[in-house]
Amino acid sequence: MLTKKRIILLIIMAAVLIVAPVLAIFSSRTPAGEGQQMRVLTLWQIDSFEGGKGSRAKYLQDIADQYFEDAHLYVRVTALSADAARANLSDGNIPDMISYGAGFYGLESYLNDNCDCINWCRGAYVLITLGGEPDFSSVTPQNTVINAGKDNLASACALFEGLNGADVAAPTSAYVSLIGGKYKYLLGTQRDIYRLTTRGESFSVKVITSFNDLYQNISILCGGEDYNYCRQFIFYLLQTSEGVVSLGLISDKTNHTGAMRQLQAATFEYTLNSFIGRDYYDKLTSAVERWDINSLKNLLK
Repeated sequence: MLTKKRIILLIIMAAVLIVAPVLAIFSSRTPAGEGQQMRVLTLWQIDSFEGGKGSRAKYLQDIADQYFEDAHLYVRVTALSADAARANLSDGNIPDMISYGAGFYGLESYLNDNCDCINWCRGAYVLITLGGEPDFSSVTPQNTVINAGKDNLASACALFEGLNGADVAAPTSAYVSLIGGKYKYLLGTQRDIYRLTTRGESFSVKVITSFNDLYQNISILCGGEDYNYCRQFIFYLLQTSEGVVSLGLISDKTNHTGAMRQLQAATFEYTLNSFIGRDYYDKLTSAVERWDINSLKNLLK
């Protein structure tokens, strides 16, 4: 669902696409002639949470190659961990664009003043139980295992669902514990749906609508002429986002089937879907560690 904020951003981007090419930006969308220098933009992909399937870095690279196919411009997409990205930023190595999860902190002093963060795809948390008949009436912290994820706040989701104190395991271990019968329920993500589907398991899904932070954002860090190229690329990324279905993730244009259709239709009471600072991140994690649901809700307002 498009938010008012995102609609405004799309209108601005559309204006850039209409006006800027006339002024000259995409007079350069012609085959590079002999002696014409290739311009290179850099884009970092941070996988702050598990996707559904496939590589988000490769997807972005393919979209960039497609859009700039006839221009003397190339986007170099690099996959980095959150820690590696923060280290590079601290060392003064700044990309032109960065794609990152909502739990990624450390961008506040680098973002271009003209650009907020833009969601280009998302996932969702789910409760999963094996078997074809849905039954989530007996979910407790004792019979549920939590997929810890990567840099997302799975424990915050558990707190919203009254599952604080449940066992937490690494993603693959949590999934194995479910299919091995150690737990009746798994608090996981879209990635677990694809794990079980690939295995051929029969399972039921309940989408968690109380909280979601599984958002993939993109922001521009550069200025000048490169900024305009980046804006146009992001607009194209959003306009062609039906392809996000190949990642097992969700956009405004995806058309999922099966269990993923439930995730696509979901809306959420509390979200974390934009860039955050380290101090704010520490407050969030502290509230989760204290099982302080009221403080967590206040922080997410």
